[in-house]
Amino acid sequence: MLKRICLGLLIVAVPSVAVAQVQENYLPAKTQLYFRWDGMEKHQADFKKSAVGKMLQGETGVFLDELWKYVLDNAKAAAQAEPKIEPMLTDLTKVVVSLHRDGMLLGVEVDKIKPPMVRALIVFPKAAGESGTILQLIHKIGAETKVDVQKAKVGKRVVHHVRIELLRLGWWAEGSDAVVFLGTTDPVAYAQDIDAKKTGIAKHLLYQKVANFKEFKTAARGYVDLHGLFAVAWDIDERVTKIIDETGLNGLRNITFVSGFDGASERSIADVDASAPRKGLLSLTSQKKISLKDMPVMPSDMSKFSASSVNLSKTYDVVTNLIVGVARIVSPDEVENIKEGIKGFQNAIGVDFGKDLFENFGDVMVTYSSPSDGFLGTGAVVAIQVKDGKKIIDTFDKLKKAIPPFPGGAVSVKNSKYRGGEIIQIGIESPQTNAHIATLGIYKNWFIYTQYPTAIKGFIMRQEGDLPAWKPDESLNKVLAQFPNQFTSIQVSDPRPVVQTALSIAPFALSMANQFGPLALRDGGYRPFDLNLIPHPQEATRHLFPNVTVGIDDGKRIRTETRGSLLLPF
Repeated sequence: MLKRICLGLLIVAVPSVAVAQVQENYLPAKTQLYFRWDGMEKHQADFKKSAVGKMLQGETGVFLDELWKYVLDNAKAAAQAEPKIEPMLTDLTKVVVSLHRDGMLLGVEVDKIKPPMVRALIVFPKAAGESGTILQLIHKIGAETKVDVQKAKVGKRVVHHVRIELLRLGWWAEGSDAVVFLGTTDPVAYAQDIDAKKTGIAKHLLYQKVANFKEFKTAARGYVDLHGLFAVAWDIDERVTKIIDETGLNGLRNITFVSGFDGASERSIADVDASAPRKGLLSLTSQKKISLKDMPVMPSDMSKFSASSVNLSKTYDVVTNLIVGVARIVSPDEVENIKEGIKGFQNAIGVDFGKDLFENFGDVMVTYSSPSDGFLGTGAVVAIQVKDGKKIIDTFDKLKKAIPPFPGGAVSVKNSKYRGGEIIQIGIESPQTNAHIATLGIYKNWFIYTQYPTAIKGFIMRQEGDLPAWKPDESLNKVLAQFPNQFTSIQVSDPRPVVQTALSIAPFALSMANQFGPLALRDGGYRPFDLNLIPHPQEATRHLFPNVTVGIDDGKRIRTETRGSLLLPF
């Protein structure tokens, strides 16, 4: 439970309270990156109602708790040969427990680049109390590395600080909270700023947005102030700002995110302020709505897929214009050469990539993977809607003729017909090797990319109704019912196969550990794991259901919402 929550919720950013908490007053006033995880103690009741909470109340929870103790006990036994490591390992364990129980905050402020003025503050609530483990651990590391640790009294606190070249590290107790400072400025002066009330993000509009979020109860919150970060870019070079403008990235103003528990689901919402008009790379985003009816027929055994609407037809023009635009900023004398180079290349091979290839792409892109299509993801498929499949095949034929041989081999492009579609294999052939690179396919209004031809054959057969097709089961339909029928993107992943696979391997893996572990710890300190504590994979996953993420782009804001039972970190 400790590891799952710490890993999962630390990367799925989220908000929770409607009033500024005292720890936010310690953070830099212009914080551009903010994140807070409340800790499990505050949300234990809601967690127990969730699917993963129910899973951990049964045999799976007993197994994971015992596995955690097993790893710690044997790690400590292995560390006994190094007397200094074992106490540090004990302190590190306490830090993880404290983090899981009481959470943490992070605030990062980039004030200037020349000279660099960067401050990052990490706050561990209640971690300066009884154990003060995070502070103790830093003290011990400082002592072991023999760095010159200075002390300064600021108000009621003692600030410990170290200087390593440009980097300044400081740590102290702020009441019952532990504070760690990392940056290029003086941590002592920063502690003085806290007393002078020059710090704090309570008035920051993005903080107020995430703190006052009320759609559901949240366990974490955060934001990225992109506008504030881009403003700092002026300090680097005026050309940097022009490049950001050319790419269109300055159309991204900010990102806010919230996450928490909502009934059986872990739920999160991320909002990207991407206001119109969008240019550069942002012009590739699409507001066209799609639904599950726009998907191709997919494998019955797949456990995850994603689909989105995107302006792929603009890709070539956007990228070439971006190359020319950036060149105009950094090397204006080369602009005409670059334009002529692009034009000359297309003339040489007889292909206009914009008109002959990219303009024939549609607005829907789908990716999926299934065991029947390939081992360990080698059958992953990318399928893109196309307007004119024949024109795309003709374009690849032209490219095939234009590819010259090179020393050591030649690019091989083989076309074959299959059930009304076409399969194109790309490889490298020489007397020494016959290496397959990738496979492309065209079937009706779909362009398919995959590693091997097998997956394209499966794609074509499913469209014709000759192979079993995927359809939402009852558990997925329940989750989908909570979202709109139309969206600009969707991702579906089922955590059950992953958990079941891991638990099906566990008996063998832990049995091998029990068998060979004593050989590694020759002093007899190895503690075996009781294999009887491993739950049956289906028992462990009976409360779980598919995770669904849906995106909506209204032209001003891209909102991504997730509802899931177990949001695995990967």
